[in-house]
Amino acid sequence: MIIEQIRSNDGTGTLSYFLKDDASSVAVIVDPNIEDLQEFAAIVQQTHARVTHIVDTHTHADHISGAGELKKMFGARIVMHKNTKNKWKIVDEGDRFGIGDTLRANARIPIDWYVDDGEVIATGNLSIQIMFTPGHTDNHLTLLTDEAVFTGDLLLIGQAGRSDLPGGNPAEQYESLFKKIIPLPDHLRMYPGHDYAGNEYSLLGDEKKRNPFLQHRTKEEYIVFVKDFFPPIAEMVLSGSKMTLQCGTQRVVQTQDNIKSITPRELEELMEGPQKPLILDVREPMELVMIGAIDGVVNIPVGQLASRLVELPRDENAPIVCVCQSGNRSLEATHFLQQNGYVNVKNLAGGTGAWIKSGFKVVRPKDPVS
Repeated sequence: MIIEQIRSNDGTGTLSYFLKDDASSVAVIVDPNIEDLQEFAAIVQQTHARVTHIVDTHTHADHISGAGELKKMFGARIVMHKNTKNKWKIVDEGDRFGIGDTLRANARIPIDWYVDDGEVIATGNLSIQIMFTPGHTDNHLTLLTDEAVFTGDLLLIGQAGRSDLPGGNPAEQYESLFKKIIPLPDHLRMYPGHDYAGNEYSLLGDEKKRNPFLQHRTKEEYIVFVKDFFPPIAEMVLSGSKMTLQCGTQRVVQTQDNIKSITPRELEELMEGPQKPLILDVREPMELVMIGAIDGVVNIPVGQLASRLVELPRDENAPIVCVCQSGNRSLEATHFLQQNGYVNVKNLAGGTGAWIKSGFKVVRPKDPVS
C-alpha cells in the first residue's frame, strides 16, 4: 500500500491521506480538506489511480470536508459511521462554539455508505478495517490496515483530540483509547488527522510509552486530566476572542526542559516569606469563578499570555509561580516565561487541585480575577 500524506496550510494542522494499492491501481482517500482538492487531483492524475472510496473519520469542526467535491470528480463512494445520520443534532450547539457554519457545510454532504464497528472496506487488494472509536465526536472512526492505523482526531502524536466539542465525550474517548487503540500492535505506523509540529507519523508503540493520554489512569482520573489539558473554548468564543480552532493543541514543553516545580506547601511558605511571588493563574476567568483560586492571583489565560506579557513585572528576576487546575497549562506558561527571559519562575505541581487537596483555601470571585 502506498500512503501519500497531504498537509493543509489553512492553520488547522489538518492531515489527509491518499491510500493506493499499486497492483490494482485503486485508491481510498481519508479526511480530505476542501482546501486541498487540487493536491488530490494531481496525485490521482500522477498515479493513474481509480478512487473508489472517500472516508471522513468524523464530522469535522475545524474545516470543511472535500469529500463531496471529490465524489463529483472521481465518482467514489463517501463512507462515514452510521451515527452521522444524526449529525444535524449538533449543528445548533456548534453555534455556541463559533463552528456552526462549518458543521452545517459538512452535514450537507450526502453519505453513500454508513458503516459500523468491524466492517471492512475491501477494494482491489486494499482491506481497511473499520473501528468505531467515539470520544472526539460520537461518529468517529479509526481505520486499520496491516501496517498502519489512521486515528483521525481521536489520537494525535503526543496528545489526543479535544473531547469538549459538540458530540465529544471524554469518557467515551477513554474507552476508545484504552479498549480499542492500546491493544493494537506496537509496530503499526500511526497517522493522525492533525499535527502542529511537522510530524508525518509515529509508531504506535512509541505513543503508548510517551503520549500522556495513553498512560495508566482510571476513567475518572482521565476525565480530570483531559479537562485541564485543553483550555476551554466556549468562553473564548463568547468573549469575542479571535481564535483558530485546533482539534488538538500544540504542546511546547519537552521532558528535558529545565522547569522547577514546587508543592502547595512550598508555595504557601513563599507567600508567607519576605519576597512574596506573583502568582500567575493561567486558567480561563470562568474557571476561577466556578472552581476557586488562590487568593491574590493575577489571571492571564495561557492563550493570552504572549499578548499580555507587558502586564508582568519588568524585573526578570521577580519571583513568579504559574498555576492552573492540574499543572499542565501552567507548565506551558512557565516554559514560555523562561523563553522570554524570566529566571525565577516556577510551576505549581498539581495546580489548584493539589492546593485544595492540601487543605489550603481558595476564593471564588464574582467577577474575573485580575
